[in-house]
Amino acid sequence: MPSQPPTARGPRDPRRRLLRSLVAVALPAASMSVGSLVIAASAWAAPTSVPATLTPAVATGTNNWYRGPVTLNLSATDGAGGVQRLEYRLGNAAPFQTAVSAGSPYPGTLTGSVEITQQGSTTVGYRAVSGDNSVEATRTITVRIDTVAPVVSWPGVVAGKVGHTATLIPTRTDPAPGSGGVFIHKMWIDQIETTPLPVRTSTLSTGAHTISVVASDAAGNAARFDQTFVVTTSFAELGTLIDGFASGGSIGAGLAADLQAKLAEAASLAEAGNTNQAKRALNQFVAAAQGGSTSGQVRDTLVGDARYLQQQIAGELPADPATGMIVTPVAGPDPIAAAVPLAASTNFPGAKFRVLYFSATKGFRHDHIPDTALLVQQWGQRYGFDVDIWDPRLAPASLASTPFTSGADLAKYKTVIFSSPVDGTNANSPASADALNAAELAAFQEYIRAGGGYLALHGASDAIHNVPWYRDLVGAWFTNHPGGQNGEGTCGSCINVRVNTEDTTNPATAHLPKTWLTIDELYNFDHNPRAEVHTLLSLDEESYRRSLNSGNAANNPLPLMGGDHPIAWCQEYDGGRAFSFILGHDRAQYYRDSFTQILLAGMNWTAGQVDANCSTFRQTRTFITAGAAAGTLTPESAAAAAALLDDAQAAYLRQDYNAAGNSLNKISAITGSPAAGTAAARDELDRQARQLRSWMSALKNA
Repeated sequence: MPSQPPTARGPRDPRRRLLRSLVAVALPAASMSVGSLVIAASAWAAPTSVPATLTPAVATGTNNWYRGPVTLNLSATDGAGGVQRLEYRLGNAAPFQTAVSAGSPYPGTLTGSVEITQQGSTTVGYRAVSGDNSVEATRTITVRIDTVAPVVSWPGVVAGKVGHTATLIPTRTDPAPGSGGVFIHKMWIDQIETTPLPVRTSTLSTGAHTISVVASDAAGNAARFDQTFVVTTSFAELGTLIDGFASGGSIGAGLAADLQAKLAEAASLAEAGNTNQAKRALNQFVAAAQGGSTSGQVRDTLVGDARYLQQQIAGELPADPATGMIVTPVAGPDPIAAAVPLAASTNFPGAKFRVLYFSATKGFRHDHIPDTALLVQQWGQRYGFDVDIWDPRLAPASLASTPFTSGADLAKYKTVIFSSPVDGTNANSPASADALNAAELAAFQEYIRAGGGYLALHGASDAIHNVPWYRDLVGAWFTNHPGGQNGEGTCGSCINVRVNTEDTTNPATAHLPKTWLTIDELYNFDHNPRAEVHTLLSLDEESYRRSLNSGNAANNPLPLMGGDHPIAWCQEYDGGRAFSFILGHDRAQYYRDSFTQILLAGMNWTAGQVDANCSTFRQTRTFITAGAAAGTLTPESAAAAAALLDDAQAAYLRQDYNAAGNSLNKISAITGSPAAGTAAARDELDRQARQLRSWMSALKNA
């Protein structure tokens, strides 16, 4: 039966009936108004619901969305009149419906449940009605359900065809009332994986092609979309391509003018119906394109379009293949259960050393912090080292007080992991204290200068922005990052990127391919640290500067770092060992072996457990300057070595690794002369020059 509206009647209780009788006797008839009865009635309490719960208790999709029906569990108590029914409504303006009801005599406690299937984010109201129809105030709970995958289309493809000068940008929608935030996880062009970018058809040959994408919404519903289409061309489009190649510097102005003249001749002949002569003019076009100084792709495009036009004017084009969109449901990202670190201090049998995991935040807090803490502890158990955690928000897994008390106290740690200890010193953050106060920073500096280890992870570069020493230690300070779509699943600010492995000889990166794809939050920095550090990994900015997953970047390119974008590096700095890995915002990264191997090797190197070449030009320049000041290197030898080092660094920065190696060889020649300085100083300078030369050799052979 439909629920009845509440009334002002008293409860079905002898005490309440007696009260009504006494009121009727005591009051004159003229005063027996509704208002006077309400004032005189006893204020019996309405039933009380306990907060509703949902089953499953944890959302089955990402971003707290469910990807299926949800059971709403209700319970209420009324010790006086009992509970007649439990009601709910789907939305603030919807009518209440009965979830469960009871017959008289009404129970003191009534429980029940109802399945919710309504799509979208719904404010579910619920309340209990007592045996005398007293109604409690409405409580609410939000239920978010989305079971429908997003939709991707390519509006530039019309009737299965697209011209040769188009730029294809997909339209992505999540059917209302969906979770939104559609993210393209993967993209292929003719089965070759790429990052999600606009597709310039000028980079494709004429004929059939397929663009495939996997897209998911914020709830994690996903599908694969395979769009097959045909690229066509025309005389006008080929002329536009020639102009574009010329303005971009792919072909010279003279060749461009010659090609345009031959193309215009062919077009005029074709329009006049002189097919054979038009084909001959296009053959001349092909010969000019093949004989000109053009790159392979540009040459192939020019020749291919000319051949297409020859077939077109002769009516010899092959029949169009089947085109259209094929949609296939696929598994989307799943939520990752909350991680819980093991303990404040681990003491594993046979542990060979101890590390400190530091993630206390006084600014933005990254949600990867518990996952990373647990990962490091699991490594300790597996590989034989102990872990202390300092982060009050990870209590009870955290130490009770700061371990940054003195360099001597910190010396018990082989390395300190700065796991995104973001503070308020960044201008983008609310003002707050530094990650380390002055005394703690002094203790940490003492520790590093005594040979300590430092592993900087992601937001470690967004801390202590007011201390230049720390910037030099971490390598560069965070300034900003492009945004993403929360349909990625575990990181709403992440986008796709191609990563370049620069040093394949380092233990942290030796397992990686030359280039690889990942999805993460991509920091920009206050400066390019390449000249100061030993770069291990860098971002290919062209792989995401026009990312389909970052706002309007497809049409307005993202402001990045100018093309050269280191993202992981190592160095020996101020007596200590520092490894900075500035990816790692996405929680999912800490469950991917290829990613965590980088972090593990970096930790082991900073802890002195493995050897690695982390030489830098800054380290050697500092050594030469100090040697000249101390007299361990003669002024003449120091000046000559510094000049050669400058030459080597300049060659390195322009990627002339042969020239860099030659200059470094000459430094070794200087150190071979006993007159250049003390034996110890000459030996150390020679060691550093050889390490730099080995690095240059690795880069040359990569």
